[in-house]
Amino acid sequence: MSNIIVTMLLVVRNSEDTISSVLHSLLQQGYDHSEFEIIIVDGESEDLTIKIAEKILAQSPTNYMILNNPNRSLSSGWNIGIRHAIGDYIIRPDAHSELMNNYVRNGIQRLMNDPSLGGVGGVLRTRSKGFIGGVIAEVLCNPAGVGPSLFRTGVREDTYTDTAVFAIYRRFIFERCGYLDETLKRNQDVDFHKRLVARGFKLLTSPSMVANYYSRETFRGFVTQGFQNGFWAITSGEFFLRHLAPLGFVCMLLIFSIIRLELIVFILICYFSVTTFFYITRNRFDIVKLLFFNICILSLHIAYGLGSMLAIINNTKKYI
Repeated sequence: MSNIIVTMLLVVRNSEDTISSVLHSLLQQGYDHSEFEIIIVDGESEDLTIKIAEKILAQSPTNYMILNNPNRSLSSGWNIGIRHAIGDYIIRPDAHSELMNNYVRNGIQRLMNDPSLGGVGGVLRTRSKGFIGGVIAEVLCNPAGVGPSLFRTGVREDTYTDTAVFAIYRRFIFERCGYLDETLKRNQDVDFHKRLVARGFKLLTSPSMVANYYSRETFRGFVTQGFQNGFWAITSGEFFLRHLAPLGFVCMLLIFSIIRLELIVFILICYFSVTTFFYITRNRFDIVKLLFFNICILSLHIAYGLGSMLAIINNTKKYI
């Protein structure tokens, strides 16, 4: 009979720069090597991702397997891994992350203590390299940038939430609620979590579970990701009301530009007053960083809003 308690699932593609750190963090979760397995599902990487992973795992007595993901999508990769998993619990962290010690153990303990829970996730410490990367990381963990996204901004105590990041699930949850929707390129988590909650299960975010997440390092990559997130939030049809805020902001700017340009100036003064306040409350004052923080946060909201607007236009064309 298997002793595997938890399956640690990684879906990767061209992740040679980060695969080492995430694997080492999984190997240091406090479990005996006979109690967990690592499954890597590779989307046909063209770099050294798999060679690096094999070298690390071959030096450990850990149970592991490396599977191929010909569709190269996150959802298909997760589903392949889940179907091969034998652990009682499954966690699927990002290839650009590091789980702090006891992340998995703390999550499983909470699942064992509360049968109503379908999944337990942690909080992110967003990290990046370089000056711009550092500012981007600050935007992504600030309420002014990401709104009430508790896994990004943090919680002080265990809190029930409508979604969870790098969550640990009971394995049978996927049989009860279905697998990841492979037609979605983004927002697969939101879709799955909505189904999980609809079936009567709860999601928890715990501050005892901390993960480092490495965000985009360039302004272009950051804005492109924001646009894509906004586009797929609407295209997928799986989003929360808070995801519509950037769209409302962009629409307001467009309407006011037609009515009276002075109104845009007023709105932006109010906007930057709020973002500056949130920056100062969470960071040491630095005028240069504050300037770039405001530029990045405005760019993120506009890019996300424009992505959502394009998705609405595309969907509308289908019915014309």
